[in-house]
Amino acid sequence: MRPISKIVNYSMANRGKIARFLPAQDLTADDIQLLDKMRAVARARQDDLDRQDVDWGLPVQDALEQLVSGRADSTAEWAGSAYYAALQIVIDHNGSDMSTLASYRSPITVFTTLDDQLSTAGVAADLLPSQYIFSGPPSEIAFRIPRPLEGSPEIGCWPMQQAGPAIKAYREVLDRMDPDLRYELKELIGALDGWYSEWADGEGSFWWAEDTSVFFSVVG
Repeated sequence: MRPISKIVNYSMANRGKIARFLPAQDLTADDIQLLDKMRAVARARQDDLDRQDVDWGLPVQDALEQLVSGRADSTAEWAGSAYYAALQIVIDHNGSDMSTLASYRSPITVFTTLDDQLSTAGVAADLLPSQYIFSGPPSEIAFRIPRPLEGSPEIGCWPMQQAGPAIKAYREVLDRMDPDLRYELKELIGALDGWYSEWADGEGSFWWAEDTSVFFSVVG
């Protein structure tokens, strides 16, 4: 039996655009249409889970309705998975298209090991990757959303202002990394720099926003 892998995806989104749905207040007509699309995707996600006989004790569409009403208070043991699945739907509908960083048997093991090597090489603690890839929802969401019990799905949020210093620090120590992790770090640098360069160069454009962030999604 092959080990189950987890896929690490990433996208770019504005934290404020996501938070305006959590809770949903003063929505525009366009926002209401977007929320209707989210609801349809949440129902489809639950249908897919039902076909797999996966029961989180809270349907994804119900988790979404709770989030947009400003709460996440289900007592179901696996409710965190439903809440994070619903939150990811909100992120997806307010951000860029998603790209894939990599697939790992244990992403947390890879990135904490990378943390250790980067730290040894002198990279500051607030720039280490595991603390943003697995950071959870953006702080602009004013209520607590329970985490999934086994860390899947998982969500991370990294403000663009911090991505720039991280990219610089990673490049400075890249040659000192263990060869087995050098490729992983190069991929992470590329993922961060693709969005950071666009954001940094686009300041003053109509789409630019100070609260733009890289969002990570770990699924599998």
